[in-house]
Amino acid sequence: MTMRRASESSTPVLTPGQRFERLLAWLEAEGRLDVGDVATRLGVAQETVRRDLRVLESRAKLVRVHGGAVEVEAEDLSSPVRGLAATSASGAVVSADRGLLEALWADLPHSGTLLLGTGRLSLELAQVIVNAPPADDLTVVTNSLDVGLVLSRVSRLSVYNIGGTVSPRTRAQEGDWALTELHRVHTDVSVVCPAGISVGRGLSQPTPAAAAVSQAEVAAGARVLALVEESALGRPSFVTFADLDEIDQIVVGGDPALAAVQEFTERDMACADHRSMVGTVRGQRS
Repeated sequence: MTMRRASESSTPVLTPGQRFERLLAWLEAEGRLDVGDVATRLGVAQETVRRDLRVLESRAKLVRVHGGAVEVEAEDLSSPVRGLAATSASGAVVSADRGLLEALWADLPHSGTLLLGTGRLSLELAQVIVNAPPADDLTVVTNSLDVGLVLSRVSRLSVYNIGGTVSPRTRAQEGDWALTELHRVHTDVSVVCPAGISVGRGLSQPTPAAAAVSQAEVAAGARVLALVEESALGRPSFVTFADLDEIDQIVVGGDPALAAVQEFTERDMACADHRSMVGTVRGQRS
């Protein structure tokens, strides 16, 4: 079956603004843009399309991928820090994952060095750390502008943003500058946030740039923990950056199906969710 596209019968010379409008309309209708296909439909050179996609990505209207572009995933913009869940008057995270993240913080080192990747869960983990700051000196390295901003409130933390090109989609720092800094870093624990994780494909990210940074974050950690959204469990993303045997533990947010968790535990992977982690920490405190 041939998919019908919202193309035009003629290709008049368009201004950049008019091209942007058509690109975004096609992206909304079709979910993905292919550079070669768009160039043909607009009657322009492929380099013109690539330049237009770069401009639209800089405005957070789309995300460039190999050969084209895809839509920007919807985010919660209600917080002053983009992507962070709403907070109560006391500053506590109002999230279904709060108990899980508190349990995870109790299990992470409160001194030494900790690396936090970029993702919704790592951002909410940063807020949990602010609400229960460590008694000892802790150094935190992150490629997330938002995580660095949140953790800067804690006086006993030394917070290092690695630098690099900032992704308009995730506000993560990426590129050669980020990789150069990460290759010099060694941490007690690295917490990475894959967009996808599966038994067959390992851990993955939606872009080569994000995958390269995550690969360096894995290499930096003496212990590596994957902090995973429920929707990413069992679903590979575009570019693989680590095999499962490079990860010491998987912690899953949300309310994942027990069968999805067991797919990993049956292969001797430490894979925990709110059912196991929260109960364990409460038992330790009692």
